[in-house]
Amino acid sequence: MSLQASLSLQPITESPEVIAGYLKELNTAALIMSVVHMTGDTRLLQELPTPRTLDVVAAGAAGGEELLEGGYTPAQVADLHQRALTAIADWQARGCTLEPLTDTTIQALYRFMCGADVDPEYLEFIDEEVAIDGVDRRGLHFDDPALQARAAEFPVVVIGAGMGGVLAGIRLAEAGIPYTIIEKNPGVGGTWYENRYPGCRVDVPGHSYSYSFAPNHDWSSHFPLADEIRAYFDNCARRFDVTPHIRFSTEVVAAHYNDETACWQVYVRDAQGKESVLQARAVISAVGQLNRPKMPDIPGLSEFQGPVVHSGAWPQGLDLAGKRVAVIGSGASAFQIIPELAATASHLVALQRSPVWMFPNPGYHADVGQGQRWALEKLPYYSKWYRFWLFYTSVEGVYSQTLVDPAWNSTRSVSASNDAMREVLTAWIQSQIQDPDLLDKVLPTYPPFGKRILQDNGTYLAALQRDTVEVVTAGIRCVDGEGIVTEDGRHHAVDAIVCATGFHADRFLFPMQFTGRGGVQLNAQWSETNGRAYLGITVPNFPNLFCIYGPNTNLVVAGSIAHNAESQVHYILECIRLLLEGDLRSLECRQDVHDRYNERVDAVNAATAWGSPLVDNWYKNAAGRVTANLPFRIIDYWKMTRHANPDDFLLR
Repeated sequence: MSLQASLSLQPITESPEVIAGYLKELNTAALIMSVVHMTGDTRLLQELPTPRTLDVVAAGAAGGEELLEGGYTPAQVADLHQRALTAIADWQARGCTLEPLTDTTIQALYRFMCGADVDPEYLEFIDEEVAIDGVDRRGLHFDDPALQARAAEFPVVVIGAGMGGVLAGIRLAEAGIPYTIIEKNPGVGGTWYENRYPGCRVDVPGHSYSYSFAPNHDWSSHFPLADEIRAYFDNCARRFDVTPHIRFSTEVVAAHYNDETACWQVYVRDAQGKESVLQARAVISAVGQLNRPKMPDIPGLSEFQGPVVHSGAWPQGLDLAGKRVAVIGSGASAFQIIPELAATASHLVALQRSPVWMFPNPGYHADVGQGQRWALEKLPYYSKWYRFWLFYTSVEGVYSQTLVDPAWNSTRSVSASNDAMREVLTAWIQSQIQDPDLLDKVLPTYPPFGKRILQDNGTYLAALQRDTVEVVTAGIRCVDGEGIVTEDGRHHAVDAIVCATGFHADRFLFPMQFTGRGGVQLNAQWSETNGRAYLGITVPNFPNLFCIYGPNTNLVVAGSIAHNAESQVHYILECIRLLLEGDLRSLECRQDVHDRYNERVDAVNAATAWGSPLVDNWYKNAAGRVTANLPFRIIDYWKMTRHANPDDFLLR
């Protein structure tokens, strides 16, 4: 099986007047690309500036300059729309046929989207990501009958049927490798199956939150809700025939590597408590980092008489309308929960340890308009370039602002550019809050990017200003049967407590027990570091064990974890290729390679806003080491995972 990313468009039947209305909804940068594809004329690329990133646009808006998405002026956009109408009419007159673009034109498109000075290796990255020629370059398949036979005798166990696990199944099947997925839940989706709290949605654009070979043009909103994301991954599992390979409501208890057979014995337990053992040549963990809810350690919490729920384990049918509710936490989940509960609760206490920075995004809750759907389905290459624009501008455009300038002397920012971002974000928060006491509570004093910056269209800050909502910054002393006592001595009587307190993010592969070569216990090997892996994927002493979304692979700057998952799964398949082509039994990361890589990871993480001693966050373990985050640019990680270097491994 070989996946295709070919262009498939629906016919344009709308009138020019209707199309003119649709164009007003479109992303300007992607529309420019589509016009060049239709006309083959690159003069437009010289006449218009390259699209600008979110921070530049926000700064321009703060300075009174009227800039639309991508940093274009209204006059520039209006002129583009007129050109687009002409280009569409001419394209239709030619029977909607496209002449192949020359390599020079394609290079011009790439450089326009990213700016003129683009690293040649980045051009290769864009070529793979956009896949103008319709060729999917991230899979693996064997034409040699001998390799096909070896692949068929290389069973793999995948743990988890979320984004990473379903992707692994798709790619393994493409390579002709048999696999079984073990999923602890009754359905597909991973974190999107488990997180069902009110208001749960992704905080990166939905059109980039999908597999590159299976774009979804049917998102109902630009930042889709959890149910819709869960349905997307379930649909992919069914579409690519992954579902029959999944054992639902089953957990992996332990996995032991057999030195003599070079196989893993994977011990599983189903919902009825029945245990069985699977034999595998390789194990892929796709459990991720955010899969085990972390309840707060508060004295008396178990004595509370009302419901106590965690955001990651929301009970079906829970109705808190008209209730007095306490929400513990102020991170991403609380940010989404509080506005929903505040709308119906009789009183809501938001117990905040630290406030959050937020990007102003008027479209955060906006539905995808009919014009956008029209363009995704009918304009040539619009969907491909729109996906790339979302990815590139949200990641590469702000990466430099996360890096520490050692000469910068401030407790509220880590560099001049980071401070400029702080000023923009501060202005947004100040524009929303009238009460100076509340403003003092919700305005962060730590550097931007020290914690994840969230998306806001005003909903969260508006919720905090309801008469029925109180923001409490005093620490929690204890809980009794009737409510919460804070460190200032106040007793907050409530009917329910919601714990938006995150996950055991630094306990990778928890609570499973992995035993590697020579009886080495993974938990013991990781006891002091809370998890380290080479590229976040392979671990010394654990042959043929691979991780997706493993240690130090979380993205802090906005960007789709779907892209990182594709890089990781591609790398895992490259490792398996080494085994099959060499007719080898095992592949194990060398300790020195692993150690050098992690020394670099720690050094770069320590020089970022999130690694700064100015900030306390869930990215760090108790010792202050950042265990969660990938400190490199996406392009850097893509290059690292593009090929598996046999010199990095002990091959047997």
